[in-house]
Amino acid sequence: MQNFKVRTYDVQQSAPEMAIFILNRGRNAGKPLQEPCPNCFIIYCSSPEQMETVYWTFYALWKHGFFHPHLCGSVIEMLRLCDLKILMRNFIQPAMEKSIQNPEMTLKIKATWELEKKIQQQAAAVQELRNSLVRRYYLTM
Repeated sequence: MQNFKVRTYDVQQSAPEMAIFILNRGRNAGKPLQEPCPNCFIIYCSSPEQMETVYWTFYALWKHGFFHPHLCGSVIEMLRLCDLKILMRNFIQPAMEKSIQNPEMTLKIKATWELEKKIQQQAAAVQELRNSLVRRYYLTM
């Protein structure tokens, strides 16, 4: 079982190269990021393959709503570092080990992300088409 070093991100220090950042505030808490933001945790990784596994595991769990029951706060919800460490030990590390043993699962999750992006682009194109039709037929004199 791998041990991950998890810390709170400090804006005044430079961001490490081999790390994944996890958003810790708001309804998107648990969302993995490639670039740091002021309200995030750092998960240090030892290799690019490990970074890929960590990123897509957190992405899948975040999309599934895994972190919502663990958020606390009444106005701005947040994921506490101690809660994340407990979740890492009990749920996330075993999930990462499963994805290391079954690497095609990570590829499938990545493929669903690509499909989602493609559908979003198509929906934006349909909306633009509808807007241009309305402008052309209804709003011209």
